[in-house]
Amino acid sequence: MDPWNDIKADREAFADYLDTLSPEQWDERSLCADWTVKDVTAHLLVAPTMSKGQVFVAFLKAGFNLDKMSATLVGRMTATMTTEELVATTRATAGVRSAPPGLKPLGVFGEVLTHTTDVSLATGAPFELPVDHYVIGLDYFKDVKPVLGCRQRVAGLTLRTTDAEWTSGDGPLVEGPARLLLSAVTGRPAAFDGLTGDGVATMRAR
Repeated sequence: MDPWNDIKADREAFADYLDTLSPEQWDERSLCADWTVKDVTAHLLVAPTMSKGQVFVAFLKAGFNLDKMSATLVGRMTATMTTEELVATTRATAGVRSAPPGLKPLGVFGEVLTHTTDVSLATGAPFELPVDHYVIGLDYFKDVKPVLGCRQRVAGLTLRTTDAEWTSGDGPLVEGPARLLLSAVTGRPAAFDGLTGDGVATMRAR
């Protein structure tokens, strides 16, 4: 499928959401490792503001270490851009159809879905995208092996959304809202508190 129209709509909705956050919420620690809300927002701007060549050069300079490259790029943007500029850039580049080397459009879509939840769960300010978008993200991430380890995390488990007609896998059940299920599949510990089923403990341990 071609997810670019949905990516554009979700980025625009996220920009509107970011515009409502207080300075304190921008500084909240997100669900994504050691990044703040501001850091995650900057990270989401890498794909639409940098060419494949620019990202590759940054990756090369980081010694082909993805985490190091991301930290460098995020640090550079957060040091030079205000939160107002981050919001404006998120909105202005919402329709850009660009993906870093090795990342397919569905991967870009998945990043938007996952990181917007990283932000909204951290701030406590509600934000949800269309449930069918999260289902598309689940279909994509459940088979992703490198970097995030999603395939290993869900192996031998049944995943089921409670707000959409979607089920995957076979084994002990893990169920909940699609947004939280996607967040858990991508390894966010805080998301598990909103899930139920005999397989939750197993998946959380992974």
